[in-house]
Amino acid sequence: MRFVHIGDLHLGKVIHQYSLIDIQKELLEELLEYMNNEDIRTLVIAGDVYDRSIPSQEAITLLDSFLTKALLEYHIEVFMISGNHDSSDRLHFASSILSNAGLHIETYLKKQMPYIERDDVRFYLLPFVKPSHVKNVMEISELSNYNDALSYYLSKQELDKNYKNILVTHQFVGGNSKTSESEVPLSVGGSEIIDPHVFDDYDYVALGHLHASQKVSRETLRYSGSLMRYSFDEVKQNKSIVIVDTDDMSVDFHELHPSSTLMRYEGTFEEFMNPDYILKKDDFLSFELKDKTIVPHAIDHLRVLYPYLLQITYAHLKKEHQSVSISKDVKQEDLPTLFSKFYSDMKNMELNEEQFKVVSELLEE
Repeated sequence: MRFVHIGDLHLGKVIHQYSLIDIQKELLEELLEYMNNEDIRTLVIAGDVYDRSIPSQEAITLLDSFLTKALLEYHIEVFMISGNHDSSDRLHFASSILSNAGLHIETYLKKQMPYIERDDVRFYLLPFVKPSHVKNVMEISELSNYNDALSYYLSKQELDKNYKNILVTHQFVGGNSKTSESEVPLSVGGSEIIDPHVFDDYDYVALGHLHASQKVSRETLRYSGSLMRYSFDEVKQNKSIVIVDTDDMSVDFHELHPSSTLMRYEGTFEEFMNPDYILKKDDFLSFELKDKTIVPHAIDHLRVLYPYLLQITYAHLKKEHQSVSISKDVKQEDLPTLFSKFYSDMKNMELNEEQFKVVSELLEE
């Protein structure tokens, strides 16, 4: 059999006060059309269904419409878990009734991990869990981090090797994984990172949480990535869905085509003001200006041409990453000199003679 693995829908996502709900609707419709054309009748959603624990009404309506169409119109069976953005209570509502209709939802940790059996395949559903959840459910006290907690929990599960075992979960699995700015850290100090070998007993692991589509240590342990770009550091990522064939555990991909996406461009203010410089103006845009001085009200002028310009930056204001050491004789330097050094570090350019004079007079006052 074949199934589609997706995750991190983040329905209801808003970027710089712009809602992405219409684009998310387009992508979900494209997904269903693709699955129907390819005759794929199983969909795995690996958490972060909503962007917030209390989702907007528009996000709830979109999920309801999407799942209704998947189950009733396209006869697609759906396996879905909660992520760290989701409310377990809200996503779990009516799950027992919906399971009979082909929608299987797990949002709470159980002592024995539930699975759904289809032919020679078992789908295990493990929602996002914290070490405290494992402690409570498994009645154990000594678990200090996510890796120890998940390793202990999975060691207590009984797997039948006569089946192909698919695990659906939402965690931060290490192994040089690519992260994105739009992801919310699960903890502080790296205690959330899980060793990929924790999942060695599973034939395929459908991961959610990281927004870049990527494998982790092996082809069959992977993140599907988010449906679309959710931050400007993702502009070089081509978003896709993952198609898995359980006969040989081969993996394939299908790229999605949003009508608008996040894009980043470089150029001078004058170049951007040329209407022909960027042809597709309805994307969500970030501009890096190469001008050596600040252009007054630049973003207001540019938004006349680019209505969805979300931010501008200046190349010359970028600070080189460098270590900073504090000299013992800092206190012996006068304030204008200290400010001049600070200005140079922050802006990567020196104060000219006139600017230094103005700063000195202001500091003296």
